[in-house]
Amino acid sequence: MKNIIAWRYERGSWQWDVLCLLIIAFIFLTPKAWFDKREKLATQTSRLIVKAQDFSPEKSEMERRVRDLSGNANAEILAMRERKNSTGEVFYEIDIR
Repeated sequence: MKNIIAWRYERGSWQWDVLCLLIIAFIFLTPKAWFDKREKLATQTSRLIVKAQDFSPEKSEMERRVRDLSGNANAEILAMRERKNSTGEVFYEIDIR
């Protein structure tokens, strides 16, 4: 066991070949679900696009509006950016968590 852990076999020996085959088998036969960590993300952010007429400069009012629009009662505003489209209309990109 000590030789396996320390990998003390000569290259080209049958032990070397068996260890390499075990590694390759592990790589190709391991289920993808073992490495899928999507459900364990700490936070997920979303982006809302809000027209300027729907925008309120008061943060508490804007958070209430964001909760209504997103359908998430626990939504929290992370960042807001003012943008203009090609016609010059002002809108806001709001990142929420």
